[in-house]
Amino acid sequence: MYPTTTQIKSSAINMTGNTQTPIKPSLTILIPGLNGSGLELGQLPRFLEKNGHDVLVPDLDGFLFGTPADNFHTWLSQLHFLIDSMAGKYASIHLGGISMGATLALAVASQRSDIGSIILMSPVLKYDGWSVPWYRPLLDVLYLIGARSWKYRERAPFGVKNADLQRRIAEKFKTAEVSEVGAASITSRHLHEAKGLMSYAKSHLDLISNRVLIIQSVEDDTCSIWSAQEILHNISSELRRVIWLGNSYHIVTIDNEREIVLNECLRFLDRANAIDTGMEHYYSTHKPKLLKARNQERIDLG
Repeated sequence: MYPTTTQIKSSAINMTGNTQTPIKPSLTILIPGLNGSGLELGQLPRFLEKNGHDVLVPDLDGFLFGTPADNFHTWLSQLHFLIDSMAGKYASIHLGGISMGATLALAVASQRSDIGSIILMSPVLKYDGWSVPWYRPLLDVLYLIGARSWKYRERAPFGVKNADLQRRIAEKFKTAEVSEVGAASITSRHLHEAKGLMSYAKSHLDLISNRVLIIQSVEDDTCSIWSAQEILHNISSELRRVIWLGNSYHIVTIDNEREIVLNECLRFLDRANAIDTGMEHYYSTHKPKLLKARNQERIDLG
């Protein structure tokens, strides 16, 4: 039996009312994409940790690569359990995610009153990117009539504009089932549950009042800018910031503008943890930090 929204919010209030003094200022939970892994986050977790932020990439059974797909409500329940277990240890908890991980972060935040800020990288409310095949809607029909043994195979450009990365990922998928752009294929059940999650998140956008950062490529091959615009237009957040990228595709954490992405995430979280979260001084105290060169990254692409 999954907890109701009321039960979840009551639990969050009880945790917030705990008299135990938090021992750390904040925790940022970063969620990879559907049937993916932490590799999709690139240098982001280590980059944030190096610059003073505690980061956690959760294991989500039935959502991440390596476990059979499960109902999207169980994905939400696992995150709620994790947040509840961390609430007494941190003064504030932030959520972030890429692709369907961003959509999952949105859905969870709509059910809670104790999330500080949300970072949405390439959030998906609809699969309508330019590389999505024309027959994609027909796959939903196949699932509904009982044909559920198929898998959707990823193909070039694999969510990245960088030509060298495309070649390396294509080569990696010849011998492995997962890379830094996610799994080589996604099951019909994963996609069906993702559709339910997208519908849920979209219908509850008006409950989002958290500080929100959206990072979205205008050339996203998986989802168009419609999803980001839909979020911006329907959330009730006072502080909402969007970064439009012009030289990346869907997996913005590893593509050509990854340095911009990581620095914007750091800047946003630094401001979220500061007393003054106003926009007038958003850039004044931050200088962009350099990343490791690609050939120095500890990411196994074969």
